[in-house]
Amino acid sequence: MVHRVFWADTLADEVIERYGKDGEIVVKCAASPSGGKHIGNINDILRGYFIKESLKSMGVKTRHVHTSDDRDPLRKIPERMPDREGNWKILTEAELKELNKYVGIPYVHVPDPFGCCKSWAEHFNNVWLDGVRSLGVEVEDYSNHALYNEGKFEAPTRTILSDILLAKEVISRYQKNTPEDYIPFNPICENCGRITAKAVSVDLDNWTVDYVCESKSLAGEFEVPGCGHKGTTSLNNGKLPWRFEWPSQWAIFDVKMEPFGKDHYEGSWPSGQEISKVILKRQPPVYSVYEFFLVNSAKMSTRHGNVYITQDMNKIMEPEAFLYFYSLNPMKQKNLEVKNINFLVDGFDRFERLFFNEIEAADAEEKELADRVYPMLPIEKRRKVRIPYTFAAMVSVSKNEEHILRTLKKTGHLPADATKEQEQDALTRVKLAGYWAHNFGPEEYNISIKEDLEIPADITDAEKDALREMADYVEAKHTEEETQYEIFEMAKRRDIKPAKLFKTAYTLLLGKPRGPKLGPFVLALDTEFVTKRLRLEA
Repeated sequence: MVHRVFWADTLADEVIERYGKDGEIVVKCAASPSGGKHIGNINDILRGYFIKESLKSMGVKTRHVHTSDDRDPLRKIPERMPDREGNWKILTEAELKELNKYVGIPYVHVPDPFGCCKSWAEHFNNVWLDGVRSLGVEVEDYSNHALYNEGKFEAPTRTILSDILLAKEVISRYQKNTPEDYIPFNPICENCGRITAKAVSVDLDNWTVDYVCESKSLAGEFEVPGCGHKGTTSLNNGKLPWRFEWPSQWAIFDVKMEPFGKDHYEGSWPSGQEISKVILKRQPPVYSVYEFFLVNSAKMSTRHGNVYITQDMNKIMEPEAFLYFYSLNPMKQKNLEVKNINFLVDGFDRFERLFFNEIEAADAEEKELADRVYPMLPIEKRRKVRIPYTFAAMVSVSKNEEHILRTLKKTGHLPADATKEQEQDALTRVKLAGYWAHNFGPEEYNISIKEDLEIPADITDAEKDALREMADYVEAKHTEEETQYEIFEMAKRRDIKPAKLFKTAYTLLLGKPRGPKLGPFVLALDTEFVTKRLRLEA
């Protein structure tokens, strides 16, 4: 096999080797609209996106299909959930109690908690796909509920229910405690609407299912009461259990590639393969398994307060920088430290500069990777202005756009004759970095300018002299590195401990003893303001 620098190309080669290049390749992904789908869940879509783009670049006709598992039952009410714009809301006790009545009901039949969409399922699927589209990624979206109603699941369901003994034999190898009377179908109770009713028999002539609505434990954790109703329903009024539903989706869409996480690889994938081969008589798709990544060194959970959706990430970095993160090797576990998001953005900026031949690559492979992957990012290919992220965070302390632009031009981060587009690029990065600094960043970047001059009581004459020299140096337009170095020299020449001079400068500018790296920071501020403050002028 040809060595590929990009993981998606390796998978595309595998797909082509199995299926050839003449037919259509469907890359599939899925999500359950259980609430705010976090940035770990989006792996399915974005890994699939890069595989699809790789196949397209090799001349293969592709489709990228997404299914919403909206006929799944509501299990647990999240304490916080995103509204239609992606802003988080914490539910009240009364709201939680009201929604708790719908546990066991399919998501598509649960009311939208925000009242803006037709159902819970539609609301959270919209929020989810809004986030995906904000990255420039489009998928064909299908509702499982609609697929059942349209009869798309009938063929695989009939095949599975035609030999229940075989279905039970296969699933019992992967699922503990399969009951003797097991029937792989979950009817929707026509009395209470819950999808936890138990199938008790199947009429193979009329393709109906008899059921009784009993109490049931969902995922071994959530107890759902049954109403006791007994009834008969069609195959379209219910759903297959997930282990059977997944391989049935492969058959419905003729799926040839699907990426998924380690949980499925260790759980549903082994049974799905056998169900596909033995029962549905279909070869399972080529697959890709990705490692989960940590956020702030922990698994994402509401309890830890580290659940983020795409809309959250869009507040602190450009979509293309976030999408770049998912182009990285999926088999290496990563830790996304939100307080250190500047390192991810710096990595993207370097990647972009490599593509535009503005810097030397560490090796040939690094350059080859940038040249291969960057064109797959769905962004304008004009060269955007990228202000160094932490410098942008420092500049953001000014709320005046004219001051910000003047500072960026003074420091050489923005051309003196910048176009309106370039100015907007710069202001966008400053806004994003500023939001990060005030909401997630390290303490030294969570800063605001002290509006009024207040001279520290312990300031010395030597410090006043050094501060005046610092003001002159800022006016002379030196670089960030030169300024940082010279501030130390100003202190040494006057026998001042550098830490004391830094503390005095921070106190004058910020009203607190610490802040960002002082050399770049004094350059990031409006020149007139900073020189007046350093000269102790009100």
